[in-house]
Amino acid sequence: MKKSRIALLAIFLMLFFYFFYWDINFINFPQVLGTSSNKAGIDNLEKEGLYIDKPYTTINCTTNGGAADDAGLKVWCWGDITLPEYSGKKGTAFSDGELVIDSECNEKQVTKVGNRLKFSIDPENPKVGGWCSNAYNMRAEIRTAPWKIRHKIGTEEWFGWSYTFGKGYIIDKASQWMFFQVHEGTIGSNPLISLQIINDDQFKGHSAGEIYVVNCANNPGPNEYVATNIVPQANQTIDIIVHVIWGEDSTGLLQVWIDDKTIYNRQTRTVFASNPVGGNAKWGIYKWPWRRKESVQASKALGITNFETFMGPLRVITRKPQDPDYGKNSYATVAPR
Repeated sequence: MKKSRIALLAIFLMLFFYFFYWDINFINFPQVLGTSSNKAGIDNLEKEGLYIDKPYTTINCTTNGGAADDAGLKVWCWGDITLPEYSGKKGTAFSDGELVIDSECNEKQVTKVGNRLKFSIDPENPKVGGWCSNAYNMRAEIRTAPWKIRHKIGTEEWFGWSYTFGKGYIIDKASQWMFFQVHEGTIGSNPLISLQIINDDQFKGHSAGEIYVVNCANNPGPNEYVATNIVPQANQTIDIIVHVIWGEDSTGLLQVWIDDKTIYNRQTRTVFASNPVGGNAKWGIYKWPWRRKESVQASKALGITNFETFMGPLRVITRKPQDPDYGKNSYATVAPR
């Protein structure tokens, strides 16, 4: 009997130390929520009413950005970046001039919540200031700098980020918008490539809210619209990776993945024949139909008076043909995590 009690005590002590050790290691080395500083960011997001269905860790994530033409990996983690105050203009540079806020027509449409950027637009509030050439609030973006970058043919770029549709997001059946674009700077021209959310009347057999990959580089030929069959909902987070080589029909390349699914993978023209250069990348919300009163009113009739989205840490790789890693598969390097 005495031996059996000793054996039971030994088993109890082994289990106690096992679970105690496991608990301490779980506390000291969290695998999902990251460091304590990241926990504060998550708390702030929850205060915003945003459910985090993909809570990325910020362990070892330190901003180390660069200009649009700088070679190599550039990372922006947002939590360690300050967004400056400004007024009476479309935007201002931040992160040591590496990025620029591009906001029309309200200076407060790009803000920061923890380790994510927040984009928010209400077309009618606040009222548009005299400095803006538009009648309604319709753009909340950040972009690479300097403008215009004019990447030479053959330049390779990788972009990776997460994008969350806010808790009040309602699919707008009346008007489309985009959340990523690369623009070469010609006034009045379409972006070279973009990721757009379509309206209800754009494509037969496809409903409003679906993401489309759009390639306009064949201008003056028809723009290319490629369906993804992905229709994001409120509180949903998607992971996006874009790989592009700026080039003509035989030298250009465009690849797009959403949530690890290949969406687009083609050798194709990615620059305009009239201006054969790559451009500056932009992220956020661009709701160009809201330039017009009738579009704003059509959205309001659907209950859409404002909407918000959030962007996680951004990773960008830029390479020239002479760089040693040119053409290297860098999916894992820029993937959200």
